[in-house]
Amino acid sequence: MKKYMKKLSRFIKFISYLTACVLLIVGCDQQPMPQTKVKIEEKIPTELSRAIYSAYLQLDPHFVKVSADAAPVRDLFVGLMRFDSKGNIVNGVADRYETQDSKSWIFILRDDAKWSNGEPVTANDFVDSWKRLLDPIESSPLSYYLVYMGLENAKEILEGSKPLGDLGIHALNSRTLQIDLKEPNRQLLKMLAHVALLPTYHGKRPEDFSEIIVNGDYEIISKDKNEVTLHSREEGNAFKSVKYQLISTAQNPDRFDIVENPLSSYKRNIINLPQLCTYFYEFNFSDPNLSKKEIRQAIRAMVSSSDVSNGFGIPNYLALPSTMASEIGYQLSTESAEQFFEQLGIKDKKPLNIKITFDDQGRHKEIANRIARTLGQSDLFRVSLDPVPWERLLRKRRNKDFQLIRSGWCADYSDPVLFLNQFHSTSLDNKSGYSNPVVDEKLEKLRNESLTIEQRDNLILEITQQLEKDVALLPLFQYQRRVSVAPDIVGIDKDNSSEVIYSKDLYRNKEKG
Repeated sequence: MKKYMKKLSRFIKFISYLTACVLLIVGCDQQPMPQTKVKIEEKIPTELSRAIYSAYLQLDPHFVKVSADAAPVRDLFVGLMRFDSKGNIVNGVADRYETQDSKSWIFILRDDAKWSNGEPVTANDFVDSWKRLLDPIESSPLSYYLVYMGLENAKEILEGSKPLGDLGIHALNSRTLQIDLKEPNRQLLKMLAHVALLPTYHGKRPEDFSEIIVNGDYEIISKDKNEVTLHSREEGNAFKSVKYQLISTAQNPDRFDIVENPLSSYKRNIINLPQLCTYFYEFNFSDPNLSKKEIRQAIRAMVSSSDVSNGFGIPNYLALPSTMASEIGYQLSTESAEQFFEQLGIKDKKPLNIKITFDDQGRHKEIANRIARTLGQSDLFRVSLDPVPWERLLRKRRNKDFQLIRSGWCADYSDPVLFLNQFHSTSLDNKSGYSNPVVDEKLEKLRNESLTIEQRDNLILEITQQLEKDVALLPLFQYQRRVSVAPDIVGIDKDNSSEVIYSKDLYRNKEKG
């Protein structure tokens, strides 16, 4: 019995020992672990807010009048061609295209092009949309664009001598569109991204349906008179929603990511984007004095585009916008006005009288004053200012009743030739009377002949250099478009001259906020 009790005692001690060890182990496992700090990243907002100073929130492509109003329309609708983030022309609804003569074009639409109600975008949508654009009953301010583009019978239809059914656009089937032009247009693709050519569902006004049906990157989820909220149709868009709001001068624009057309007095977060517009003065080649090249050279030698354009735009030295002429190069004249006048025998005892004609509004007065002050520094000039209303300016220019007159030129798409055509001696836009058969011949080659890209570029270069040699104009600056953009909004190319900022190309970078 004693032996048994002794064994039992040893067994109990062993169990107690095991229990203590187990408790020790369990106790160790149950001790609180050192806590690791988990960094929770701040969620980047996925809504983009865009403001527009305007009287009406326009959603119909056919009634857009300025680039700011076009912003929501560009997000909602896509045409045959569109712009990339740098302003280059790329395919939109068009999957591919072909032409043998640049006069008759065939476009095949993408299989995956859909309206927001799920229906496919068809060739008939384009046919009906372009016919509505030209329909006199609609009275679209953009209707003449089809005439400008050269669409067959567009001019006659607009004048009422032919029916809409004769318009040179046809649906060969649901995905095949044929466009017929009056004459070859090798720049057609560049023209097809214009806002006027955006299709609408069945060619109807967007407001004709209870739900506005779109084919763009975003669709409408709510709308009232002054505000519209869009939702992304594409997974890859950084901004899942975009809110457009009309604002007035009484409202503070600071809370918006983008303000399309900020007031001139507003200075916060302003960026300046180049426009396809130039500002210059024309010489009257019929004037006894300005018909002399040396006098035009003297004026060019004195007037600095950099000084005159300061605060107004990008200094311009050629007939082309600076953004187009960057590869051509420009050599500032080293001769003075006095040297040119000396060649003509003009002396300070008998100075040259120069009248500067300009429209009496906005920036034009200040620019004219800068030119006058510059020329007035020489005793060889006697300068007078001739401010006139806009309508009278046009009349004086048309009648060649001027010496130096304020002028400008804007292009609907990016093509240098559009800035050169006005210098053809027979052009209706040539009001200065400039004429050079060499320039005429090269412009006609550009218009009529099938050229390689290199041949075309060489002709453009030669014409631009000839205009500069002839002192055909007094270039001053390239216009810029002011936009207010919050520092954390990324994706806008500052060299993009298309004036199009798609919401799909933007994203928010919190590090820049």
